[in-house]
Amino acid sequence: MKPDWDKLGQKYAESESVMIVDVDCTAAGEETCHSQGVKGYPTIKYFLAGNKNGKDYQGGRDFDSLKNFVESTLNKPVCNVKTKKGCKDNEIKYIEKNEGKTLEELQEELKTKEEDGKNLKKELQELQKKHKEEEKELKKKEKGHTMAKAILKQLVTQAEKAAKA
Repeated sequence: MKPDWDKLGQKYAESESVMIVDVDCTAAGEETCHSQGVKGYPTIKYFLAGNKNGKDYQGGRDFDSLKNFVESTLNKPVCNVKTKKGCKDNEIKYIEKNEGKTLEELQEELKTKEEDGKNLKKELQELQKKHKEEEKELKKKEKGHTMAKAILKQLVTQAEKAAKA
C-alpha cells in the first residue's frame, strides 16, 4: 500500500483542496494517532473542510481506488480568497464586501458568524427533535387507525353473515 499512497501524495502535491499525509503512530505522531482513535495500522482517515474529526476510509487500498475516492469525495473546488479562483458568485460578493475591513473588524465578523452558526445548529437540532416527536405521534395514530380498520372489517363481515342468516 505504501507505494500507492506515496503515488497518491505526489498526484495531489499541488492541490489546493487535498492533502495526502503520513503519520507514524509509533514515533512522534503517537499523540495525534491517539487523539484520532487510531488503533490498527495502516489506518486511513480523511477530513472534510470545517470538520476536525477524521472519518475512517473503508475503500480499497490500491492507487485507483484511493484516487477515485479522492476525486469523488475530497477534490472539490476551494474558494481562494486572494485570487478568487474556484469561488462562486455569492462567495466573490462576500469577499468583496469584507475586503476593506481591518483585522479587528474581520475577527469580530468571524466571531459573530461562529456564534450565529452555533445558534443555527441548536435551532436545527430543536426542530429535528420536534419533528421526530411529531412523527412518533403520527405513527402512533396511524397504528391506531390500522387496528380500528382491521376490527371494523371483521365486525362488518360478522354483521353481513348475521344479516344473511
